[in-house]
This record gives sequence, C-alpha cells and structure tokens, in this order.
Amino acid sequence: MQVKVIPQIELGDVRRLRVGDVLNKTIAADESQRFRFAVAFARLSGLNRLSVSIETLLNRGGKVAGAIGVDNQITTVDVLKALQKIAPNSTVFYTVSGYIYHPKLYLIDREKSAVAIVGSANLTRDGLFRNVELATAVHLEFESSTDYEVYKRYEEFIGELLNTANPNVQPIGDAVLDRLVQAEIIKREARSSEPGPGLRSRRRQTTSFTDLEDLFPPLRVPVAPPAGKHLVPKTRPIKPQKVIVPPATVNVTTAFIMQLSAFDSSHRTGIKGTPEVLIPHAAIDFFPPLAQSGHKYPDAFFDVILHTPLGPERHSYRLWYYEQRAVGTRIDEYRLRLNHDTIDLATPGGGDLLVINKLPPGNDPAYEVTVLPQTDPTFPAFLNLCTRKAQGKKWGGL
Repeated sequence: MQVKVIPQIELGDVRRLRVGDVLNKTIAADESQRFRFAVAFARLSGLNRLSVSIETLLNRGGKVAGAIGVDNQITTVDVLKALQKIAPNSTVFYTVSGYIYHPKLYLIDREKSAVAIVGSANLTRDGLFRNVELATAVHLEFESSTDYEVYKRYEEFIGELLNTANPNVQPIGDAVLDRLVQAEIIKREARSSEPGPGLRSRRRQTTSFTDLEDLFPPLRVPVAPPAGKHLVPKTRPIKPQKVIVPPATVNVTTAFIMQLSAFDSSHRTGIKGTPEVLIPHAAIDFFPPLAQSGHKYPDAFFDVILHTPLGPERHSYRLWYYEQRAVGTRIDEYRLRLNHDTIDLATPGGGDLLVINKLPPGNDPAYEVTVLPQTDPTFPAFLNLCTRKAQGKKWGGL
C-alpha cells in the first residue's frame, strides 16, 4: 500500500497538487481498466476537464460509471445527459429526508491493483483544480491481502451505490431525469451557477469585502486547465443573414487553441501597444459572425468568461476584419482585440496557450478563455492539438 497526500493549496511549507491532475494521469494510464466514482456534486465543467483521459480509457475498452448526488441544485442535467452517453450504468442517489448525499470517492481499477482517491473534491471545475481541497490517493496491490481487503471495502461501497435494486438509487435514464427536472431538483448548467463566488465584473468594486482584507486577503490560485472535448452533442448556432462571408474553415467547434508569440504577450498593462492577436482565416467560423456596424470595419463584440488567479471574470472582446489600409494596401487579417487583463496573464516571453472554449448553448457568456501556462501539467496535451500554423504560430482546435 502506498499513500499520497494531495493538498490542493499553496500555504507556508505546503506545495500545491491538484486533484484533477492526479485523476487525469491515473485514468489515462495504460494499465487502468475501469473508472468509478461517487460524488455529491458533478458538473460538465468538471467532467469535461477529465474528458481526454476518460476518452483514452474508453477507446481501449475501459468502463466508466458514477453515482451522483443531486442535492442543492449543483449537479446539472447536462452532466447527467453526458454520462448517459459514456457511462450508461451510472446512477443518481437522492433522498427526501433531511440530510444530503456527500461522498467524494474516485476508484480506478487495474488488473492487479487499484487506486482510490478519497477526499473533499467534487466533480466540478473548482473542486478538481482551484478550491482549497485535500485528498489522499491510496495505491492498493491485490497481491497483498491487507490491500485487497481495503479495496473490497471501497468496492462494496461504490458497488451498492451503483446498484439500482437499492432504495434511493436510480438509473440516469430519461424518465428519472425528467422527474428530477419537473421537481426542480436539477437544472441546465446554463441556469445553474457554479458553486462558490459568482462571475465577477471586470470593473467590480471591492469595497464590499475590504473590511476583511486585513484578516483574509485575496489569494491568487492557478487557473483550471481548459475543458477538453465536450461529452455532449453539439448544435450549430444559427447565424444572421447579413454577415461577412469568411474563407473556408477547418473543424473547430469546441475550442480554439493558439500559442502566443512574444509579440502577442508583450502588450501588457502600462506598455504601449494594442492587445490583439491575429486569428487564422480557417478558424473564423468558431467566433461570432462579423457584420457591418457603426465602425469602419466589420466586427463583432462578444463577452467571455476570463479565468484569472482571483476567479472568473466577465470581459468584452472585439473581433474585426482589417481588409486594407486607407492608402489601399491590402491587409486581409482577422484580429481579436482582447484587453490588457488577458495579456497580463501570459508569460512575457511568449509560449503560453490562448484557449477559447465555446460553452454549451444557453450559456451567457457563450465563450470562456484560459491562458494556459507552459508549467501546467495539461499544457503538452493541448499543445499537441496545435497541428496547424498561421503567421508562424501554432494553432488548432477541438
């Protein structure tokens, strides 16, 4: 038996490890065969950040199942619908009694061993990557009778939570989900806020908590990695009739990824220059359609969720098409005007990834933005998705 403590905080002598990183590595490992979990709360924001690892497991014949709680309107219809597709043997646990279902167990089975990750982290974005959480990864070898007995206790616990013959355990079929929706126990993710502090305005006044800052100052926390593939069906947005017709595109439907150059990363607060990046022609359909407005050039303004070390914030971006200069010189560039707050998140010398995710229909804002640093454990996987080049920069998408 090997035990690894996962402290999801940087405090004093404690160095941060993220539960989501440990899960991704363990699920995707070649020897892993089955992933089961029992969590109080689950959201697409959490599941989609494990999606690449889960897909790796499923593609080699592995199995996935989860026992999900639906208390407090945090778990969403969307995540349960996604689990219907990839983990049809999953269940919902609920009771009308005066207490809630609150476990957090992740169990990964292998042929001769297993890993149990137990702690405080739910299957949500912040639970897996940003909140102050504590978990323990217990590595169990079946050749050891002591280890195997411990494994059997975990196995029995999660097995019963996946057994629909037990009271309060229901399959995640449409009939059950419809009843839960009608009773307003679960909602669409677009109508259900992430647990914790809400989305902040970029210009939010902080006077509401300055009286406590001397006792509890703000903490800067590394942003969560971007979501991988959405594990739900995608729908195409309907475009207005009058738009600027873009050139032929490639299939970028879930996320646009581009490696920032040193020049991109130089336009920081207090430094002269416009915080813009060039968007490849082939990726333009991923963004809102451009139209003639009151500006000289066709453009589109849209809001995004920008993930910052102090939490998610609402920001406004402008996409515009620079056709030619006033003197007639042809430019033919699509430019995305970000803001200094976004560029400030990047490493000054360049190399980080700008990842723009398109959220499921109904979300406002419809896009979320992460500047993924080269030090993040998920960076290599996202960089590998950048299989094209434009203006000398790597880019790609999902």
